[in-house]
Amino acid sequence: MDTKQALMVCVSVGAVLAFPKPMALAAPTISCSRDISFGRLAPNCSGSITVRATAGSGTINSGCHSLIAGVIQPAICTVATTIGVATQDVRVTFTRGNLPFSNTGGFGQVTYDQYLIQTAGGSQLNTHTFSAALLNPSHVFRLGGRLRFNDNEPSGTYNGSIQVIVVSIP
Repeated sequence: MDTKQALMVCVSVGAVLAFPKPMALAAPTISCSRDISFGRLAPNCSGSITVRATAGSGTINSGCHSLIAGVIQPAICTVATTIGVATQDVRVTFTRGNLPFSNTGGFGQVTYDQYLIQTAGGSQLNTHTFSAALLNPSHVFRLGGRLRFNDNEPSGTYNGSIQVIVVSIP
C-alpha cells in the first residue's frame, strides 16, 4: 500500500489533577506509557474506527481500516497515589466529548470521541471511578476510543493530546 494513501493516527493523554487542599499529600496522578494507535485507515473512505479498552483490544470499524500495516492498540496508562497505600477512590474523567486533531501539515482533521476506560467489567465510557483497593499505590489500565474521519482527509500522521481530570473522592 502506498503510504500516501494511508492515514495514521496516534493520540497521547495528558492529565489535570484536582484534589481538595487538605488532601495534597495524597494527590492522584495519571501517566501513559503507550499512546492509542488506530493503525492505518483506507484511502477515500468515510466512517469511524473504535479501539476497545479491554485487554484483547479488538476494533469496531466501518470497513475503512486497512489490514496492511498499522498496529491497532489501546493506550496503557497508570493512575496512582503519591502515598504508599491509597485511602480514597479516584475518578478519571475526560473533559471534552469531541476533540479534533489536525495532521502534521495542518490540512486534515479527524475527531476523537467516546473515550473508553478499561474496567473489571469491560470498557466504561468517558469516566470511571477506581476504588482505593486498586491504587496501592498504582493501577494500570487501558484507554481506547472512537476516531471519526471523512474521505477527504489527507494521508499523514494525526497527533493530539487529551485533557483528563483525576480527582480524589473523599
